[in-house]
Amino acid sequence: MRLGYAMPKHSYKAAMWRHLAAYKRSTLGVNEDGIWRPTRKSYPHILPFGYQHLNILEPYREEFWSFFRKSTITLHSDFHHLSSSQAMCFNLFYPFLAEEKRHLQILRAVFSLNEAIEDAEFESVPDPVEGTNCDFCIKTAKSKRFFELKLTEEKFGTAQPDESHLTKFQNTYLPTLDGKFEPGSTSCETFLKHYQLMRNVWNLGIGTSDSFACVVPKANDCLTGEIVFLVRCVSEPYRNRVKVYYLEDFVVTLEKSIPRELERMRENIRLFRAKYLLDIPIPSAR
Repeated sequence: MRLGYAMPKHSYKAAMWRHLAAYKRSTLGVNEDGIWRPTRKSYPHILPFGYQHLNILEPYREEFWSFFRKSTITLHSDFHHLSSSQAMCFNLFYPFLAEEKRHLQILRAVFSLNEAIEDAEFESVPDPVEGTNCDFCIKTAKSKRFFELKLTEEKFGTAQPDESHLTKFQNTYLPTLDGKFEPGSTSCETFLKHYQLMRNVWNLGIGTSDSFACVVPKANDCLTGEIVFLVRCVSEPYRNRVKVYYLEDFVVTLEKSIPRELERMRENIRLFRAKYLLDIPIPSAR
């Protein structure tokens, strides 16, 4: 039963929620609305209890869930939202892990890597002591590339200036901030305000060629300011180790890189495009 529904003020999120609500009904054949747990309110873009498995695209759905049950991956609490960025990450990258990872090298060409990809994983933790969790990671013999994906989020993660985070900044981050960020971007206030982005850059080891990449919709202009900040705050030696891929362009590049004979993978990209990319103009919020 529908308990209430309030559209977000942000135009991209509102447009995407409407699109996903229509997708839920027309493509998935689900008419019941799901519940957002914190408020117990129902929303048309959320899958009802027992249907979260449908958030994985059909070509790899059964195979993915078999893989998931054998993994240590923990689903986000909002995974049943069709706007879940974790589900989007699975839908985008799992096909390259399927079939015993036989198609991983397609990503080598997509990301213009100098070396063969040896492995890839979801929910990667670069430093178990520090604890940052990345959505996806690809590994070569000499480097790793960590990914953070966003869809309808209005910002990257922040941290409260409480005792725990202040202590962690002083003892963990501050001693090795020098050289990774521009001098004006290393205050505790700045670091906590841009916590998710800055701690990912912090995790890029000195003396390695590891890199960090964001995959975000170009249409989601709420994230634009933080993307600009990310590029500006990173020091020159680290700047080429931070990448931004806009989802709309990235999907096109990925589609062109998949051989025609890989029909299941190409169908998955087609369905990904239908689910996550808007074909309608988004009205300005200003």
